[in-house]
Amino acid sequence: MSKAIGRLFNVGISKETTRGTQAGSPTFYVPKRAFTHFDRVVKARSELSYNNIIDQGNQNPVALKWAEGSLETDLLSKSFGLFLLSLLGTVSSSGAVDSAYTHTFTLQNDNQHDSLSLWLDDPVTGDIVFTLAMINVLTLEFLPEDIVKVSIDFESKASKGVSDLTPSYSAESKFLGRHLTFKIEDATGDLAAGSNVPIKSLTLRFNKNVIRDNVLGTVDPADILNQQLGIEGEVVLNLENRAYKDLMLNGSYKAVRIQLINTDDTIGAGATNPQFIIDFSRVDFEEWEPDRPNDEISTQRILFKVLWDITNGDVINNCQLINGQDVY
Repeated sequence: MSKAIGRLFNVGISKETTRGTQAGSPTFYVPKRAFTHFDRVVKARSELSYNNIIDQGNQNPVALKWAEGSLETDLLSKSFGLFLLSLLGTVSSSGAVDSAYTHTFTLQNDNQHDSLSLWLDDPVTGDIVFTLAMINVLTLEFLPEDIVKVSIDFESKASKGVSDLTPSYSAESKFLGRHLTFKIEDATGDLAAGSNVPIKSLTLRFNKNVIRDNVLGTVDPADILNQQLGIEGEVVLNLENRAYKDLMLNGSYKAVRIQLINTDDTIGAGATNPQFIIDFSRVDFEEWEPDRPNDEISTQRILFKVLWDITNGDVINNCQLINGQDVY
């Protein structure tokens, strides 16, 4: 009987040309910290009586099948673009300029964003693929001492077997907390010239509230649909004044920029660095919480939500990934 540690299991991703139809092969293999996506079922237990006191009846047939779980990885300069495409729905790519490509992601205003195929190279029970994989929640975590972490919750159709996979990893740049610039300004037009806010940590969460569209006649979901999109964040920084408290109390709205530039790596001849940037047009600061421990520097925690901006006509004013990948 075969045995293997988790490091010998490999996860691949690819965009589905037709939603729910298996893509040809993995576009990227994604190095992981954890992968917990697996099959689930709902059974329709019969509770009919058969002249005995047992309460479970005599049948428990499978009524519904699907898969759900999470992938934990780092924010990687190339493969993260496929996650952004599935998260937001639309991408436009331009370049190359010195071997660097700029990919601009925009929010597709419908409930059927691009789906992914998730592949698992499984040395124990055999290789499988999950089709119609939709992102439910994507979370980014930024800390000064660490690589930027990504956690993605998926829902998909149940797995099916595939021919033996041959994992092959691409060289990708990573982003550290020290690569982050965080800006808060009155409007998006002020962000480029704005000042960096020295924050201690940042968590950014996208919740797509996906739902399985179950119908009669099949155990598989007919579709997996993204519903309302919620974007929220949490920032921790030193407590130095009451400016952020006032943002909450006054009901102020601000534009926010989150930008990562990996100045340690270059693309092509060295004129361009890998970069990720996302600008929010209208942010509401809904909670402010101070922390004043006796023997430590006082800090403050701010919770924010991203709103629709009527002036710009958007939620995300700009979302770009710059890397050496030509298309998604």
